[in-house]
Amino acid sequence: MRRGVKCKKEIIEEIKAKYDEIVKNEYGGKYTKALENFDNIAENRLRSVLDFFYDNPKSRNQAWKSCKGEFYEYAVFKALNQIISQKEKLLEKFEILEGDKALPQHREEIAIKNWSEIFPDVDILVIEKKARNVKAVISCKTSLRERLTETAFWKRELERNPHTKDIKLLFVTTDKDNELRIDTNRYIILHVMDCTFVTDPNKYRQLIQAYKQKYGDRKDFNTLLLKIREFSEIGRYLENL
Repeated sequence: MRRGVKCKKEIIEEIKAKYDEIVKNEYGGKYTKALENFDNIAENRLRSVLDFFYDNPKSRNQAWKSCKGEFYEYAVFKALNQIISQKEKLLEKFEILEGDKALPQHREEIAIKNWSEIFPDVDILVIEKKARNVKAVISCKTSLRERLTETAFWKRELERNPHTKDIKLLFVTTDKDNELRIDTNRYIILHVMDCTFVTDPNKYRQLIQAYKQKYGDRKDFNTLLLKIREFSEIGRYLENL
């Protein structure tokens, strides 16, 4: 659930439709495989959708930041939904909901109450079917900057509240600009987040190699490294929730 200026509805719907067509025609309907190539598809195939809506390059570039982020949430949702639908154990146990659609149904479970209700950054919710409760909140970001610190804040707040302390906060990113190598971000994903999933397999392998070279001699390194995984492993993670 993104804050601030949102991508125009007609733009994001056209981007989603074109993406679905690309996945169908070029990836055999496999959203998980298309997600691995997200940045290439987004920048080289779908960014041009905005040309019809904006004459001014500056406005177009600014709008793309919001549209790309919302599009990434959709791409992750479609891939995760496919992973769950193809695993009988997961399909029996969970359903996933997009944040904007899920919040009205589950606001009481994730609300942090103090004078009023405030809500963490919710892009996707993982719901346990039988109990109808929230098992995990998923936050998706293509670019981090200071926003990973914001996500870490929400994780700490969820932990502090008795009725939200058991909810997992999962982070999903492309790590396009190698931002997870920055020490502040490295600390957050290894010591604050429950688990982080990188959707680009090459970026994931490069990140792990960079971590091994810099921190491989730490005694808790191998244990902490389990908290960052390739996106294809998210199904296995959810099976153990």
